[in-house]
Amino acid sequence: MIKKNKKIKLNLVQGKRLNVFVLFLFLSFLISMLVKLSNTYTQTLQFQLKPTQLESNEVIVSKDAKTVNVTLSGKGFTLLKYYVEARIIDVDFSQLNKDKTHYFWTERSQLEKIINHFDSKIVVKSINPDTLLFEYDRQFIKKIPVEVSVNSSFAFGFDLVNSYQSVPDSITLIGPESLLKIISKIQTKTLNLTDVNSNIERVVALDIPKTTQQITYSDQSVSITGEVDKFTEGSVNVPVTIVNVPENLTLNFFPKEITVIFYASLNAYNSIEAKHFSVECDFNSLTSENKYLNPVLVKQPTTVKTAQLKSTEFEYVITPKND
Repeated sequence: MIKKNKKIKLNLVQGKRLNVFVLFLFLSFLISMLVKLSNTYTQTLQFQLKPTQLESNEVIVSKDAKTVNVTLSGKGFTLLKYYVEARIIDVDFSQLNKDKTHYFWTERSQLEKIINHFDSKIVVKSINPDTLLFEYDRQFIKKIPVEVSVNSSFAFGFDLVNSYQSVPDSITLIGPESLLKIISKIQTKTLNLTDVNSNIERVVALDIPKTTQQITYSDQSVSITGEVDKFTEGSVNVPVTIVNVPENLTLNFFPKEITVIFYASLNAYNSIEAKHFSVECDFNSLTSENKYLNPVLVKQPTTVKTAQLKSTEFEYVITPKND
């Protein structure tokens, strides 16, 4: 029992000695840091120039931030915060000279403002470079259409009644005129759909290029809609018309009608009639190399998704008219 108590006391003594050692080590480090921070240093630090007070219809179009290297001299205490805080210097652009494309920042005209940016105990030794150009442009507003991108497959017997639509169908851009003038449309990210059998309404993000960060978009996404219905195939016999036949000739042909096969929704199917289609042959298409009349489907109702002629073979006889 006595040996155990002696061991505990020994451990306590050793622990206290270790704590005292750590305390002295920390104090030594702290004193050393205070001595170093009280010394005078000369350091070159990089600062970003941040544009302010631009005209309301102007925007800086430089892709990269403009920076200057400032050589400073001062006590370590006063310089320390510039290693911790963001190194940014605001620039009043209303005080800069400019031409039609650039603002001109010069060390000579901005020296006093830069000196005032720092603590009075800090001496500004030098600034490099002594001149910087900021390219700018006028703000411009432009409205562009939205183009939807959809990959879709439909369940058996179903199809899209009309094309996919975007809501809204256009968006407004605000940005430098030089950038907006090359943009004519904006596309959505691709919407992939499979086995579709009902109407579509999905919110999809716009495919905004990363290179257009200086442009403001009125919308970041749109709604893609599409009407889906059951579809079926049908056919009608449509009279054939021959056009551009010379007045002094008579053209007899057979057959007088041709079958048109169409594909339409069930809702529209019963309203589709032969009179809604038009098939023509152009007499002027006959040449010494081409002896055939080729029928062409020149009209079909908007309710029909696709339509085609079942046959394109014609027999004809050309005779002169009797006066």
